[in-house]
Amino acid sequence: MNNGKRRILVTSALPYANGDIHLGHLLEAVQTDIYVRYHRLRGDDVLYVCADDTHGTPIEISALRQGITPEELIDKARKSHVSDYAVYDISFDIYYTTNSEENRHYAEQIYESLRRNGLVTEKEIDQYYCEHDKRFLPDRFIVGTCPRCGAQKQYGDVCEVCGATYEPTDIVDPACGICGQAPQLRSSAHIYVQLSKRQEFLREFINRPGVLQPDMRNFVGTWIEEGLKEWCISRDGPYFGFKIPDTENKFFYVWMDAPIGYLSSTARYCAERGLDVMDYWKKGGPSEVVHFIGKDIVYFHALFWPVMLDSAGFAVPASLRVHGFLNVEGEKMSKSRGTFILAREYAEKVSHPQAAEFLRFYYGSKLSPNSTDLDFSRDEIMTRVNTALINNIGNLHNRSTVFCERYFDGRVPQAAWDASIAALVEAAAADIAAHYESGDFKLVTERIQTLGSVGNKYFQDTKPWESVKKGDMEAAAVVIVTCVNLIKALMVFLKPITPKMCAAFEKQTGAELTWEDYKFSLSGQKISQVDKLALPLEAEHLQGLF
Repeated sequence: MNNGKRRILVTSALPYANGDIHLGHLLEAVQTDIYVRYHRLRGDDVLYVCADDTHGTPIEISALRQGITPEELIDKARKSHVSDYAVYDISFDIYYTTNSEENRHYAEQIYESLRRNGLVTEKEIDQYYCEHDKRFLPDRFIVGTCPRCGAQKQYGDVCEVCGATYEPTDIVDPACGICGQAPQLRSSAHIYVQLSKRQEFLREFINRPGVLQPDMRNFVGTWIEEGLKEWCISRDGPYFGFKIPDTENKFFYVWMDAPIGYLSSTARYCAERGLDVMDYWKKGGPSEVVHFIGKDIVYFHALFWPVMLDSAGFAVPASLRVHGFLNVEGEKMSKSRGTFILAREYAEKVSHPQAAEFLRFYYGSKLSPNSTDLDFSRDEIMTRVNTALINNIGNLHNRSTVFCERYFDGRVPQAAWDASIAALVEAAAADIAAHYESGDFKLVTERIQTLGSVGNKYFQDTKPWESVKKGDMEAAAVVIVTCVNLIKALMVFLKPITPKMCAAFEKQTGAELTWEDYKFSLSGQKISQVDKLALPLEAEHLQGLF
């Protein structure tokens, strides 16, 4: 840490290269980006890394069906993902890939450390083998009938009809997903990590202050107390992934090398800039590692990942920020109902120039530090955006800057501001900072909206237009200098959530706002233009969405 500033490595979960970015991915990316931008605003040393998760059976299957190589598939996916995230101003420092030499290096290093620490064992298991295709079949290469509900054409690990999970050997009437023939059971040796040997470490880890929110800490704690199962980290070849050293035909399971993408992406970023990756990943070092993840992958991040890192001498996460799922209009996203919305589709179908910015604000207005599911609603996004950004903050900005232009030659008056309003902003700043830090962005937006309402009421109550009529320009100047400084404070507080809107205000005032600029200081400043910061979101803008 430098000059009292924090060093924070922040990550979003790695999107899988077998699919497009959708509104659910964006929820997490926006959540992470708001946190990152807040700390950058404070002057902290923040590194935001992400990558595509590129290995495993679904990648093989998709590439096979498209008649291309897995490498071609993941390259196409990465370009698409980077483009989609950019539309929503997700400010990655690096967006890399797990199919990299850096990832191979750290996967092998961590594997060797697990072996060295006596955590690795091998055992024989029965697996399906296809005689026609001459290969063992991973779960996604097996199709059959669900053993619970009887649904046909289900994968070998999960039923998409009833949601049941099961072992591939439990599926009824199994068939090879490639050729359709019935596979045979064969014995195969596999490699396991004995998580139970690190039970005390994991119990202590999840109870460290700030690592998990209470609901998730209790959830993970139950897994530990019930007894941790051995974790299989190998798959039989052919398999798109990294070969396990000193084996004939075994590959690292995708969930072994996927989280290592956080580490390898950091390494790539540092190598390109002459930095040391251990400045961010050293055990006991000055950096904090903060992961933003969905609740569906808590098991991997709260149990497997800390054991992997600790065994190899790397820093374990300081915080796992777990969010819930995103529903649309009260139901799970559904392709058949047209509510499975891709990032690019949203940007294309919402016919408003600030569509992406408004989605950022909408997500921010709903995000709290818990794993409760969130809902996307067309009516609600319209109401929240128009109430807060247009009728409240936008209205205060417009009436104040227009007044400046009309009566003060386009300059913020050189006058003393109202100390009572400045004091309210000072008090709010501490609350807003605490809410940003805890991840309670919902309370951030509510506090900002309250300040905007105070400003509008102050403007209305003091009636600067009447002061102008009376020739009392000094009284009018106090109102306007107060309101413009309040707007500046609101822009500072909103900057992590709506960066483009705040950039428009910065352009108007010729200032690049940092956190400390919430303090009242504008006086005599030229305002270059008085364009509105945001335009209303109407029902017709959202008609094409679904």
